[in-house]
Amino acid sequence: MNDISLPKNIPLFPLTGVLLLPGGLLPLQIFEQRYLQMFRDALQGDSIIGMIQLSSGLQHQPKAPIYRTGCTGKITHHEDTSDGRMLVTLHGLCRFVIIEEQNNNHLYRTAEVDYLPSGNTFDEDAANAAKHQRLLTAASLYLPTLENNVQLNPLLEASMSELVTVLSMHCPFSSKEKQSLLEAKDQNVRVDLLIKLLEHAALESWPSSNQTVN
Repeated sequence: MNDISLPKNIPLFPLTGVLLLPGGLLPLQIFEQRYLQMFRDALQGDSIIGMIQLSSGLQHQPKAPIYRTGCTGKITHHEDTSDGRMLVTLHGLCRFVIIEEQNNNHLYRTAEVDYLPSGNTFDEDAANAAKHQRLLTAASLYLPTLENNVQLNPLLEASMSELVTVLSMHCPFSSKEKQSLLEAKDQNVRVDLLIKLLEHAALESWPSSNQTVN
């Protein structure tokens, strides 16, 4: 699962539309007092944060409903800004399932968790080589439609696992779609879902036309 010994009790950072996967890098800007305190507390200990999505739009409620599956990240970079924010980078470690949320005296939420296999490796066989090519084709159709001008060339050199992780985390899919990618039982299931999402998004982004062909 991981060479790092992971704690059974972790702080939770609920954030809608943000996905962290094992092996991924997630930059964050922290500005709410409760989460500034959470990250400072984590830095005094094992630097582990549990990223998880809200399962409803009630983001500002203290105990807003959350999904049960998330991913731990280790703080690998942090810096304080002059206006009171904290800039951090999390390195994704391992997926988890919440066993039970805890009552505590913190401003933030914590939970006891079980860990899941990362499932981030592929067998280098012909079937996956073909799937890798289909994923690249889907990405090449979709990425040029994004406003932030994502560069495809660096992705062409990435391994299958790296490509799946980067596209899953950083493509602007819906929260439910991101959660489905996170909860996929292994990378084969995840890549099949990712290809479908990319192909569908590319198709949806094509301009409609009233022209007919006779």
